[in-house]
Amino acid sequence: MAYPRLKQLVQLHPLPAWLYDDDTLQFLDVNDAMAALCGYPRDELLMKKITDVCVDTAAGRPAARETLSGSVPPPTWWRVRPKRGKTIDVRSTSRRVRVRRRGAVLVLAEQIARSGGATVDITNRKRAEATPVQWTAERQAFYDLSRQLRKAPGVDEMYSLIVEHARSALGAYHGCLALLNPERHVFTRVYTVGIVTEKIGSIFPAAGTRSGRVASDGMPFVSADFSRERVPDWMDFSPYRNLGALAVVPVRSDEGVIGTLCAARTKGPGRPAFTDSELRLFEGIAEVAGIAIQRARLHRHLQDAYVQLVLALGQAMAMRDARTARHCDRAVMLAERIAHELGCSEREVQDIRWGAQLHDIGKIGLPDVVLRKPTALTEEEWTAMRQHPILGEEILGSVERMRGAAKLVRHHQEAWDGTGYPDGLKGEAIPLGARILAVADTYVAITETRPYKPARSHAEAVAVIQRCAGTQFDPRVVEVFSAVVERLENDTPCAPQATSDHEGPGQETT
Repeated sequence: MAYPRLKQLVQLHPLPAWLYDDDTLQFLDVNDAMAALCGYPRDELLMKKITDVCVDTAAGRPAARETLSGSVPPPTWWRVRPKRGKTIDVRSTSRRVRVRRRGAVLVLAEQIARSGGATVDITNRKRAEATPVQWTAERQAFYDLSRQLRKAPGVDEMYSLIVEHARSALGAYHGCLALLNPERHVFTRVYTVGIVTEKIGSIFPAAGTRSGRVASDGMPFVSADFSRERVPDWMDFSPYRNLGALAVVPVRSDEGVIGTLCAARTKGPGRPAFTDSELRLFEGIAEVAGIAIQRARLHRHLQDAYVQLVLALGQAMAMRDARTARHCDRAVMLAERIAHELGCSEREVQDIRWGAQLHDIGKIGLPDVVLRKPTALTEEEWTAMRQHPILGEEILGSVERMRGAAKLVRHHQEAWDGTGYPDGLKGEAIPLGARILAVADTYVAITETRPYKPARSHAEAVAVIQRCAGTQFDPRVVEVFSAVVERLENDTPCAPQATSDHEGPGQETT
């Protein structure tokens, strides 16, 4: 059969068809259907070897080299890796043929074997034939990841869960989750492991990078041997030279691609390229991750909005009576100092800071006639006043980030001996932060001028608190308070200010 006749047959075939050199594996001819299947322009595809785009799924190599008998071998399963997008499973029938090629630099009558074939896209059929065990394993992997992400305290804690889950599922050495900035010009590595030069929080440009291309067209990038890939000039490639199989998949939310997830294996025996089922699993993990990150971000934005609302309510309280704002500022400073001396964690200190700042926010529900009353409250008014810790907890407890502070606000009027309110807690059953707030709030209230009584001195306030240690206050907190407040008094004395706090029956302060 003449070579032009073969090329004509390839071009006229209705299905994707190709012709390649059986020795060099170079494409000799492809038709337009084959070029479209592979996603390459025809001229570009002709410059490639068949191993660049096709793999025999049974042997991990191009089509088996049958003897030159001219017989037609049985159908062969293939996997085509297009220029972009997911791999495609195909079935092909192939025949070896003899072709005589003449050329000035070649020996006359040289026999060169050629191979040819036609392909059919059977990706959906192959997926339908996936074993139930494989699908069950994938669903279990997605379920496990979703469950872990739901339990994560915040979006920042999700990042490591996503990457480590992907590494475990794929048997990968390197993993990285990178998120786009709002302008989509820069990626931030929110979690990365395996490459020493990649640091969490580091950035890299979207332009000219594989992650940028994946985010732009929404298609995965897959490499069987990343150590052979070209990288941008600005990139130090040395840490990546031991990487073999690598995949980068898009991380999507309802708003589109928000980042990329990368996984890679080191080169070596037993570390093959990612299979289609592994890539499908990887893409599924990225989909779960994108949805979880979007929900967590939305939740955080809502919480941030509520925190700002609560702080605005606190400012509204201050506007009702500017003396209350000064009272809170002094209570915050003193409570923070005591908390640090007692070895509280930063999270606990933050709760105490918010608790001291907003401990009276529940008074926003009290009428001005009670809040600004220049004389002692009646029993009925005092009953209403006792509800402000409960209302304060309800206001703060609606947002997860403030639930710790809400607990302190509820119990800042409890007494060490159990005579406080609203729950009558006793001793260490009272949260430590609430015990700190009780002492700090009392000191500030005693040393401030009230409409119905003048301010008392620092020494008098300290004496009152020390006298109440073991009854109203935690003795350990009082001991630390005494040391802290003496230092503050000697360095920057707390000048008496006015406040609108009221005394209650049997109480020095609110």
